[in-house]
Amino acid sequence: MPQTKTIFLKRGALRIMIQEIVTTILKSIAAYVVLLVFGRLMGRKMLSRITFFDFLIGVTLGALAVRMSLGNESSLLMTVISAAVITGMALLTDQLNLKSYLFRKIEEGEPIILIQKGELRYESLCQAKISVSKLLTLLRQKDVFDIGDVDYAIIENDGNLSVLLKPEKLPLAAGELEISKPENKLAVDLIVDGKIIPENLGSAGRTKEWLLQQLQCQGIHSPGEVLYASVGKTDELYVAPFSRRGRS
Repeated sequence: MPQTKTIFLKRGALRIMIQEIVTTILKSIAAYVVLLVFGRLMGRKMLSRITFFDFLIGVTLGALAVRMSLGNESSLLMTVISAAVITGMALLTDQLNLKSYLFRKIEEGEPIILIQKGELRYESLCQAKISVSKLLTLLRQKDVFDIGDVDYAIIENDGNLSVLLKPEKLPLAAGELEISKPENKLAVDLIVDGKIIPENLGSAGRTKEWLLQQLQCQGIHSPGEVLYASVGKTDELYVAPFSRRGRS
């Protein structure tokens, strides 16, 4: 009798272990499907241009998927609801990012100019938390091996470095051919999502009246009709109006 009881106990323990394994497998499959669906809803942004905010969302959803796989049955529904809420908030954030310049500025921040007119800006390096050695590494990855060749270096919101060489160091060996080139000047955003940026108008040495007049010359009656407008190194105004479909 004791031996038979031991056999039954072993079989019961084995049956429980198998049930737990099957349950974990099924919950893992369900977690994978849920994660796949929510990831699809969020689109391909996380693969194409991941930001710190996107990284946090991805980590959070991954943690919820693990909890869904290993948690008890009562936590399964709550975990799915939590993942759905986070995905919904991420989608709402994306919409606000598209519609509001101010929200986009708060969420993504602004690019930081590390080198301006050939001068290294120490305050900007501290703000971006980038050492000189790291900056030199990033420049070498851009095929720039002499920091003295750089006119502008800007760390973008996604962490990538954009580099503009000095005129004489640009391709075609303009310095050696004694071909003069215009002075480099960064394009200044004047209108974004139909809204004029007053501080940029001032830094570009332009006025709101000048901007409105230039828009009138291009058949645009209001800044609200403009998706994006900027003035570049040639002092010409670049204007990209909203398409009719985009504003409808």
